[in-house]
Amino acid sequence: MSEVIKPLEEVRREIDEIDAALHDLIMRRTRVVEQVAAAKGKSNTANFIPGREAMVLRRLLARHEGAFPRHALVRMWREMVSTFAAMQGPFHVVAYADGPEQGCWDLARDHFGSHDKMTALATPRDVISKVSDGAAAIGVAPVPSAEDDDAWWRMLGGAVAPRIIARLPFIEGSNARNDGGTAYAVAKVDPDPTGDDHSLLVIETSGEFSRTGVRDLLARAGLMVCSVVSHRNETAAYLIEVEDFITSDHQSIKQLSAIDGVHGVFVIGAFAMPVGDGGS
Repeated sequence: MSEVIKPLEEVRREIDEIDAALHDLIMRRTRVVEQVAAAKGKSNTANFIPGREAMVLRRLLARHEGAFPRHALVRMWREMVSTFAAMQGPFHVVAYADGPEQGCWDLARDHFGSHDKMTALATPRDVISKVSDGAAAIGVAPVPSAEDDDAWWRMLGGAVAPRIIARLPFIEGSNARNDGGTAYAVAKVDPDPTGDDHSLLVIETSGEFSRTGVRDLLARAGLMVCSVVSHRNETAAYLIEVEDFITSDHQSIKQLSAIDGVHGVFVIGAFAMPVGDGGS
């Protein structure tokens, strides 16, 4: 039996009713967020929780169906979630953007929304510095590669340094220019586990290791390596992405620290694994 086609005016009235219902829910959610902010008071509780936000998006994507694009759904929710976070406290975002390299700016705008001012900075180190000194709540810098001269990730090893909390884009379909690439978001909040995470370590050594040698080191500590980026200054250092959610008190970190030639192991962040536009 063929579907009955409703008159155009009736369909438009139904859309108007849905729009009003959606708006009512947004206003209701706003009132609840205001209650959350009041309950927090002047506590040091973070106004955004990256792992929880990722889990919410995964849950929505798991139940999503129909023709509405998944990446558009994520962008709508990210805009709303970021606006609500900004209602609860400082949410100034800084992003690396220099000349034609605008990918981090676009990824930051996609993920953290247009609710407030966002500042472009000429180097990734400037981004980290602004977050470190509290001038910005969140910074977005490009994911390092082996060809990079600027090892900005070495600024994240301190006890009070920012942490990497997300990898962008969270879902395929970004509108970032020049293909956007990928970026890390950093903030002075502790990452939280989501059940599907990767972690980032920095290891400093007295001698240089090949990438294979680094992978062997981490295998001895029971860690599965996804990528390795190295940098040589006064000491050799390696930025290593590993599977799972790892904290500084994890047994593997203790094992790595005890290996000859290793004289520094730092967990500098973790992130929820991004999802594909066609599925998780």
